[in-house]
Amino acid sequence: MTRPMLHIDSDYFLTAFRELAAIGRDPSGRGYQRLAWSPAEREAHRWFRERAQQLGLIVSTDEAGNSFADFIPPHVKDRPALAFGSHLDSVPYGGTYDGGYGVVAALSAAKTLMDSGLPFARPFRVMAFTDEEGPRFGTGLLGSKAVTGALDMEHVRSAHDQAGTTLREAMANFGCDLEKLPNAAQHLSRYFGYVELHIEQGPRLERLGIPIATVTAITGIRQVSLHFEGQANHAGTTPKPERQNALRSAAETIMQFSAYVDGTDNLVTNPGRITAHPNATNVVPGSVRLDWDIRSPEPELLEQATAALISMAERAGASFGVTLTTDIFHDVPPCPLHEPWMEAIEGAASHLGLTSTRLVSWAGHDAGVMGMVMPAAMIFIPSRKGVSHAPEEYSSDDAMLDGVRVLAETAADLLTRVES
Repeated sequence: MTRPMLHIDSDYFLTAFRELAAIGRDPSGRGYQRLAWSPAEREAHRWFRERAQQLGLIVSTDEAGNSFADFIPPHVKDRPALAFGSHLDSVPYGGTYDGGYGVVAALSAAKTLMDSGLPFARPFRVMAFTDEEGPRFGTGLLGSKAVTGALDMEHVRSAHDQAGTTLREAMANFGCDLEKLPNAAQHLSRYFGYVELHIEQGPRLERLGIPIATVTAITGIRQVSLHFEGQANHAGTTPKPERQNALRSAAETIMQFSAYVDGTDNLVTNPGRITAHPNATNVVPGSVRLDWDIRSPEPELLEQATAALISMAERAGASFGVTLTTDIFHDVPPCPLHEPWMEAIEGAASHLGLTSTRLVSWAGHDAGVMGMVMPAAMIFIPSRKGVSHAPEEYSSDDAMLDGVRVLAETAADLLTRVES
């Protein structure tokens, strides 16, 4: 890069970030409750649109509740736009850096770009996605899936939270109609590509002492539910050979599959949720649901691991007279990111005098969905102690500002290129 470095308004970014951080804070002080389709997420989107309008951006929403802010110079109004942003929802008792940082950084980068006077070859769009996290309804990455036409409508129609609220009801309270979700993909051809800035959510950058990472690929995520059906019975009087203990079958599966995973590179899994019925100390558990999260950037490993899990669960069930049914309720394939745009990020970091490295993302992101249908790239900054999805989630102001600078420089590079 031969042009001068862009100037970032650090006060603008830090003020806006702290404004967003005030939305959805749990009254107990234990992190954030900006859950998907909640009043707090709705308030965060309202805040985003107001901030974007103050910058002079053109604000809109779509059928999935996603919020957009567009800068459209008249001479390039018919060209596809470069998009950058992230999401505004959180996990229960989560932090405010995951997602929210990337949205505020995108607004700050937009301000910088608009003030730069650069000759843009295309428009740009700042994006704030809905329901990226997914724990409330099991509909993670819903906003970006809607934009790209990747939604499983059968699944979203049946989705409900633990309180019994259906996704349809929650969306209606948000001002959205579930049946119109497919319409969110009607403008897909208007995208040139997508760039996302995010905290790493892991310890690698901090341990390396490197301020910036270019993400090479985003892990595939497959979430599998195992339903073990045995026979509830008295914990004292039932003869041991006759016990159809569904919980023991689940426990055997956890031990066997965990050992398999420990011996396999480039694969991580988590037995994250277990529900036993009737869940009483003096009753042999008659049924158990065990949910696994399986991740790998290699499609073949995801397939092999899923097959191994189901096979082990079947054998564990058979040994206790327990039957098994399975359900894959969340399935996002691995996404390699766009090599030329990785090089653009590295060039931007070098232009700013920042060291960078390349990493795989073991967390799922909207960039992984967008990258299935368009060029996409992702930037990481360090997370303190690698903590995320927790109140202790933290990245320093200096680290965040470095990320904003790299995002702005990368976007400026891509926006001034003349290729279609």
